[in-house]
Amino acid sequence: MAVRKLPAERPRPKAAAPGVKPDLFLQLYEKMLRAYFVEEQCRLFVRAGKCSFYASARGHEKVQIAVSMLLQPGKDWFFPYYREKALMVGLGMPLDEIFQGMLSREGDINSLGRNMSEHFSSPALRVVSPTACTGTQFLIAVGMAMAVKADKRDEIVYVSGGEGSTSEGEFFEALNKAQHDRLPILFLIQNNGYAISVPQEQQTHSQIYEVAAGFGMRSVRVDGTRFTEMYNTLRPLLQDLRAGKGPLFVEAMVVRLDSHSSSDDQTKYRDPKNMEEARRKDPLAHSELRVREMGLLSDKEIEEWRARIQKEVEEAARKIDALPYPDPSTAVADIVSPNRIVTEESDPRYLSDKPITMVEAINHGLREEMELNPKMIMWGEDIQDPKGGVFGVTRGLTEAFPGRVVNSPLAEATIVGAAQGMAIGGWKPVVEIQFGDYSYPGYMQMRNEISTLRWRSASGWTCPLVVRVAVGGYIRGGPFHSQTPETLYAHTPGWLLAYPSHAADAKGLIKTACRMEDPILFFEHKGLYRQVYTKTPEPGPDYLIPFGKARRVRRGDDLTVVAWGRTVHMVQQALSQVAAAAGGEPSVEIIDLRTIVPMDIETVLESVARTGRALVAHEAPLFAGMGAEIAARIADRAFEYLDAPVRRIGAQDSFVPFAPNLEAAVLPSVEQIAGAVKDLLEY
Repeated sequence: MAVRKLPAERPRPKAAAPGVKPDLFLQLYEKMLRAYFVEEQCRLFVRAGKCSFYASARGHEKVQIAVSMLLQPGKDWFFPYYREKALMVGLGMPLDEIFQGMLSREGDINSLGRNMSEHFSSPALRVVSPTACTGTQFLIAVGMAMAVKADKRDEIVYVSGGEGSTSEGEFFEALNKAQHDRLPILFLIQNNGYAISVPQEQQTHSQIYEVAAGFGMRSVRVDGTRFTEMYNTLRPLLQDLRAGKGPLFVEAMVVRLDSHSSSDDQTKYRDPKNMEEARRKDPLAHSELRVREMGLLSDKEIEEWRARIQKEVEEAARKIDALPYPDPSTAVADIVSPNRIVTEESDPRYLSDKPITMVEAINHGLREEMELNPKMIMWGEDIQDPKGGVFGVTRGLTEAFPGRVVNSPLAEATIVGAAQGMAIGGWKPVVEIQFGDYSYPGYMQMRNEISTLRWRSASGWTCPLVVRVAVGGYIRGGPFHSQTPETLYAHTPGWLLAYPSHAADAKGLIKTACRMEDPILFFEHKGLYRQVYTKTPEPGPDYLIPFGKARRVRRGDDLTVVAWGRTVHMVQQALSQVAAAAGGEPSVEIIDLRTIVPMDIETVLESVARTGRALVAHEAPLFAGMGAEIAARIADRAFEYLDAPVRRIGAQDSFVPFAPNLEAAVLPSVEQIAGAVKDLLEY
């Protein structure tokens, strides 16, 4: 398989610049040849229908390999995007692992066949598993750089993307945070001029490296198809970066010699002259000329190198192609950690008889866990003292733990994205989203990045963290401070979700959350923070509640009511109304789920089997709410025990209005719950 010929009209290359040793060119050339033959083999697999996604790195390979030579594999951190096979070759990823990832075959160390081809992962090389999402990698890399700086390690975090990714808002958030915190991060934008078919001039009016400079960041543009000047330019800058002089932004001008991917045809939008100009800048052809110019290899030796490397690549490809696909039984493994940390509810051993509020319980639980774990760190909007959060949950913690409880930018994607990176780096971030209504700017990170990491890397990478979220209505918060989005997040595998209803549970659950090995969403109903009826005596520091264990609020024989959060108390108030009207206490069992994921459905089913009736009450909209899931499971597994239809109470399918009478018309009421209880008892 011959390398395409260098165009005859190409000007002769200049002599090597000072400071670059000739043996570097041999190292560069060998790796570029290996990357080339990997690309050619992948083309064959695409034609044979064995590789369904392929993104050629031809035209990008020189800058990718140059960076691998300037950084330290196994020490520095790499957050690549989907066009970086040459980087993997440069870092020394074994060919077997590259082809296992491309072909999704048994034993694939990248993902066990779960992630897409081109998405490489290697704990040994510190290559963190990427996703196909455009631009999400920048904030995660920022978080890793925060961990590196906090640990005072002389490591560099590399993150890359194409020029199209710089149109994403998270790119700008990452630049802002990296420069503000003076982080040891290298941003490499590989600019080939096209985001699939969209040319750069339709993406931005600015030069990309000048955009980074606008944040005050050291920023350079280099020719990514030429080695000597690029190497000489970047080497001292990377030395400064490793020495702690702040982030570095590099825009490397490269060429895209092939179509965007195996599903694209660039001849439909690039004219022949444009593509010919790109081919004239072929980095491999140029390096081969340079090797000849420097007298490093003869023509015969070049042919021998090609034959040797081609044989090596083809043998590895055949070996992996002969392997079967992964065992289907492994498809849903590694979604969450098998280690539950806490499996039994401990004795609360109350510190005193004096009751505390939910705000105090969460605050005390966080304080105790901060004392136990020096790598637990917190950030969020307004959480730093003296304010201590808009609801005062973190008040006093900045003073108790200087530098570990800090304000964040007003940017939810930054809050959660950086948390993932710092968690990968060995820290335990416990971050705050001020209102559930404003969690959605971070949803791309929460749905596609954080939740999938363990699964898509086959447990090669994990990110144990906690995201505290203030949720709920009944506070006259209007449509944008009243949402309860548990259904949305419960539909995201990989997250565990707690939703306590009183002080003791809040403390026990937040302490468990801080110790678990998975991403945790911790919903705090802001309408319960300081309510008298949520107060309990304070459990001691050893009180831990396992996730997936419901609480029986009261026992009964005639009806099971399942609730969580505020509706637990509304059900109790509704039973008081029913009792007052009937002149006697109804025999109703109340189950507080405490955690939505995992859900203790067994306790629910056992109760329904005894009572024969079931009601589910929740604050979120009724349509497609969690009540529907619980009702379906009851119908599926306890149908023979039912003496009445399963009923649900929830909010109307509307937004939450601001006026108090309108809010009351939309959200579920105590009276509605009481009516449903009465109807079911009389059915």
